Amino acid sequence: MGKWSGLHADSNSPYRGLSHQEMVDAKRAKRMSQIDEFDPAIRSLIHEYGLTVVKSIYDLGVTKPSQIKHIVETVLNEFSPTRGAYSVQGKRSSMNKGM
Repeated sequence: MGKWSGLHADSNSPYRGLSHQEMVDAKRAKRMSQIDEFDPAIRSLIHEYGLTVVKSIYDLGVTKPSQIKHIVETVLNEFSPTRGAYSVQGKRSSMNKGM
């Protein structure tokens, strides 16, 4: 029995009997096929923000890329200290204009 043989002992698991690398490869192929089902504009958002984030919004019925991007950017701006209206990072001020 290999190191990973007990992880997927469930007889219904699609990964039963696979080596660790085979399991990783199978999961990677499944994830990529999920991504390939989306149109190019959505795939671009998945590349930028991640499958979990974009798919969660998409599954709620928001399917227009511009709307998905707006939701994600709004949340990121609200909760990320280095983004949004109140962030001073990346803004030029009198202190760094002469540099």
